[in-house]
Amino acid sequence: MLRGAFGHALRKAVCVATPEQPCATCLLRNDCYHTLLFEPIFEGTVPAPLADLPIIPRSYIFEPANDARHLEAGDPLEFDLLLFGRATDLQLYALLACERMAVAGLGRNRVPFRLESALVQTPDGSWRVVLGDGRMRGRGSTRPSYPSDDPIPGRSAVLHFLTPTRLRIKDDQVETVNFPELAAAMARRVFEVAFFHVQDAVLDWNLDRLLAEAHQIELVRCDLHWHDWERYNADQHTLMNMGGFLGTVEIAGDLAPFASLLRATEILHLGRGTPFGLGRMVINSPESEAPFVDPGSRERTPIGDVYYHPLDPGFFL
Repeated sequence: MLRGAFGHALRKAVCVATPEQPCATCLLRNDCYHTLLFEPIFEGTVPAPLADLPIIPRSYIFEPANDARHLEAGDPLEFDLLLFGRATDLQLYALLACERMAVAGLGRNRVPFRLESALVQTPDGSWRVVLGDGRMRGRGSTRPSYPSDDPIPGRSAVLHFLTPTRLRIKDDQVETVNFPELAAAMARRVFEVAFFHVQDAVLDWNLDRLLAEAHQIELVRCDLHWHDWERYNADQHTLMNMGGFLGTVEIAGDLAPFASLLRATEILHLGRGTPFGLGRMVINSPESEAPFVDPGSRERTPIGDVYYHPLDPGFFL
């Protein structure tokens, strides 16, 4: 719902063509802010490892703050919007689209809401208000930050899959997975985003060494279960099954070669349906006695109903 409303609002705000003009045949398709941010078009040569992609990966992810399906009048609607690579240059257009979709309304009945506040997290980790009480406060954008380069503490980690994760391996939708399969899927996800959205990215497509090291990682525990989830496709006027696996996987071994890959996946998500927030994974230490806390559960401030939170390659709204 958020993604669709955002796309419609962005196009109405920036498109200079008629509503009937398909983006794919528009003369401005390579310079339009709508296609650059929401519906990318690529006319170059795709490398062989990505030749089977059904669509170009999007440079954004919507992360609702919770899984509530029903909101009463006056309830806060909190969400993050991540932007990756070149899309981080369009932060203000993303904010504009959120303002416009608030006025246009959400859902079948076009229920309006009010954009009360927006915060941006700067590269040093601090938070800055860019919109409050309906007014802009200072600059509405920030420099993008980068995934954490912190090593994985110890020789073990627990991977928490918080939203349905849809992985296809050998053309089959899987309900469970081993670590070499996870490592390959994570690398592919990073390469997809980098190739299409990071300017001058240099990619080494040879994963033989990484996958050989992945086979040395022990799968200590795999507690995954299938979760059915449906979304309404407004274009096709039908419900689509977007289920995937949820749960935890505990791994052990020399995790140093995989630290940057795991940290990047925490931001980029994994598998299909990532623009809707599917495939969200976070890492926790099994030695920690503290209960697991989802990093997305932020401490709310009096001014905040909508939040920015960048972790490049990206940016959260």
